[in-house]
Amino acid sequence: MDYKRITMKTSKGFTLIEMIAAMVLVAILVPGISSILGGTLMNIALTQIAVLANMEADHAQRKFVKHINGLKSFSSSAGDLAVDKLTFTSYLGNVEYQYIIDDASRTIKYSRADINSGTADILLQNVVKDTTIGINRYISKFEFKDSKGNDLGPSPTHSDIHGVELTFYLLRGESLYSYTTYAAIDKGHLDI
Repeated sequence: MDYKRITMKTSKGFTLIEMIAAMVLVAILVPGISSILGGTLMNIALTQIAVLANMEADHAQRKFVKHINGLKSFSSSAGDLAVDKLTFTSYLGNVEYQYIIDDASRTIKYSRADINSGTADILLQNVVKDTTIGINRYISKFEFKDSKGNDLGPSPTHSDIHGVELTFYLLRGESLYSYTTYAAIDKGHLDI
């Protein structure tokens, strides 16, 4: 007698309960993973914006300090020394510099001649000149300091000024970044 061997298939698929369990697990994990990934990408973007703002501000501060360090004299014209305007002559070639914090274009401009002649360069963009956020008021401005670091007020005497402090606020996205730099006048420079 011949016996036929009966073989049974041992492979099986997913049961309905296993499929439902897998779908529930995926439904729980995917939103969490995408939230973590989205938060990480947002942090990377915000960090990049802050780094770029710092680089732009550093460039502006260095240029400002370099020009103030070479100062020969301040302009004696009325209105040339104000919280939003600074005019001075450099000892190097007797070049006149002018810095203006312009509220209309939200920039800090500087030039080596009259700023209204159209030859001004933009030093910084998206500068907030005067704004109030919550209870805090932010004002971008020039402050003139005496030899002890005290503020000389809105119309200082030229001989009393020993340094200039520039404070400005950059708006990048929804973030406001604050920068302050102080430049002392180099009275002991060599006249070459």
